[in-house]
Amino acid sequence: MPVEHTMMELFRQQAARWPDRPALVGDGGRLTYAELDRATLRIAQVLAAHGATTDEPVAVVAARGTGQLVALLGVLRSGAPYVCLDVGQPDSRLTGQLADSGARILLTDQAQPGFTGTTIPLDELPPAPAGDPRPAGPADLACLVYTSGSTGAPKGVAVTHGALTNYALHMVSLLDCADQPRTFASVTSLATDLGNTAVFPALVSGGCVHLVPAAVVLDPVSFAHYCRTEALDYLKITPSHLTALLSFGDAGVLPREALLLGGEALPWELVDTVRSRGRCRVINHYGPSETTIGSLTYEVGPAEAARRQGATVPIGHPIRATQIQVVDDRLEPVPDGATGELLISGAGLARGYWRSPEQSGERFAVLADGTRAYRTGDRVRRCGDGAVEFLGRLDQQLKIRGHRVEPAEVEAALCLHPAVAQAGVAPVRDGMGQQVLAAFVVPASAVVPDVRDLRGHLGGLLPPHMVPVSVELVSALPFTLSGKLDRGALARRAHGAGATAGGSGGRRGVPGAGR
Repeated sequence: MPVEHTMMELFRQQAARWPDRPALVGDGGRLTYAELDRATLRIAQVLAAHGATTDEPVAVVAARGTGQLVALLGVLRSGAPYVCLDVGQPDSRLTGQLADSGARILLTDQAQPGFTGTTIPLDELPPAPAGDPRPAGPADLACLVYTSGSTGAPKGVAVTHGALTNYALHMVSLLDCADQPRTFASVTSLATDLGNTAVFPALVSGGCVHLVPAAVVLDPVSFAHYCRTEALDYLKITPSHLTALLSFGDAGVLPREALLLGGEALPWELVDTVRSRGRCRVINHYGPSETTIGSLTYEVGPAEAARRQGATVPIGHPIRATQIQVVDDRLEPVPDGATGELLISGAGLARGYWRSPEQSGERFAVLADGTRAYRTGDRVRRCGDGAVEFLGRLDQQLKIRGHRVEPAEVEAALCLHPAVAQAGVAPVRDGMGQQVLAAFVVPASAVVPDVRDLRGHLGGLLPPHMVPVSVELVSALPFTLSGKLDRGALARRAHGAGATAGGSGGRRGVPGAGR
């Protein structure tokens, strides 16, 4: 089923139908559809006057709030793709992503000294000619989404307008919210695709996006009050975040209509907790950035407990215009019930990695029948009803607070410190049972580096979720007989030593022998 419209075209149709209906709420105020339509047009006109065009990213660096989303939508309306960069990450990382994107234009509400292109302040937009710029088409680039990279640097995933629209239309159908004044809560950064489950389906269906302020999102009492006051219908959130909110016992954090859980494996125990406290629909939502926000969904029925097969809820069935295969290491399909790697193809497939044909070739495979598919690296199997069950990773990729983390990127950042010869990181559980990182460092000399200095060094290079909660100095790292870092031994050492307890570590030791 081909996609004939872009997300912005569908938004403008809603703005024409419901001009006075609320469209956007957040720090910065409330906007109706008519007001949001005018605000995005103003930015699009300014960008067009400065030469914004298809397939050339425009960067947006702005604080979370209505101004940030207006800027992103304005870029889309100009015909150019946006690259939204998180202001909460270290300056060096932000600068690196700006350079990698090749953006010539920056929309921002704060100074970016290292940027040499055209800077347009969001609070003082320059004059621009009237008229609507040339719109983008479904095949044009819509955005770059940066993810953690296994080569030691973030990589940008290039997503098209058609892929965004396909996802948004499926979610509108799944949630049964077409032309309804429903409220959608976005609680994660717009620089990732986690929060976009709320944004795009809302704006193509006549709903209202709530960009819940970060301070509210992290406080259970404040968030429960916000949910009740604003009567939120739909919430997309990671299982670990929801677990933390529900641990305080207030069911007010649950939405009225549907709860979508994604970014991490969904434990059945959390479903039980939600069922005991609310009556909303519970939908597991799965999808890597390379296949545009979400590719499979699974709605947990009210009597699901009796047919559980694994520790976590299945990731489900593919969304519209999406195909999946479970394959072996030769990319040949395996029988139903057998374990293999999940491949995803169809309308949601990204173009690839921005300016990285080699990495794109590694992860985006061309199958024997000519189909182009993304190799997720996820180990799965099909259940009896055809739903897909997630069993783990085939590589070392981790999920921390719903964010994808490549250990190699954290290790590369550690090794940039002059006092570090080698480094390895492993996942551990913190006091709340959430997955975090522990690091092991081999000093470069007899002079022992200060652990607090190492964590400060990482804090200047990586976002907070990628900074290990502990750093332990060791004499050597464990390696396999083939010369690769033995991550299994490292993880066992991390768990055995209680790496999360002190938050710093510091003793020397040898975490395992060569295996």
